[in-house]
Amino acid sequence: MSQTPTVETLHRQWIAAFNSRDLDAHMALYAEDATLFGSVDELQIGRNAIRTYFGGRGPGVRVESYPMPRVAMLSPDVAVTAGHVEFADGDEPMPYRMTWALVRQNGNWRIMQHHGSPRRGA
Repeated sequence: MSQTPTVETLHRQWIAAFNSRDLDAHMALYAEDATLFGSVDELQIGRNAIRTYFGGRGPGVRVESYPMPRVAMLSPDVAVTAGHVEFADGDEPMPYRMTWALVRQNGNWRIMQHHGSPRRGA
C-alpha cells in the first residue's frame, strides 16, 4: 500500500502514477469505495470502475502541470482540495478543474471522491 502521510505526498504520487500509467500505484491512492466524476457522464463507483476509467484514456494524455491545490481541513482526518490541472493529449492542451475529498485511513491519505471537469475558455 502506498505511504501518503501528507496531502502533498498524495498529490505528488497521484501525478507520478497518472503520468507513468501505473494503474496499480494509481488505484492504491483511492479508497476502496471511492467515487469519480471525470470526463464522461457516468459516475464511477469503486476502485475497479475507476481503474477502468483511467485505463481507457488515450495513450498521449498526461499531466503537464498540477500545482498544489487549495486544501481545506474539515477535521484531522478529512480534507477537501480544489485546483486547476493542465492535462495534455499530445500537443493538445486540456485544462481541467479538479476537486478531491480525502480521508486519512491508517495514517495515509486516500481519495474518497474525485471530480474533474474541463475549464471552458482557459
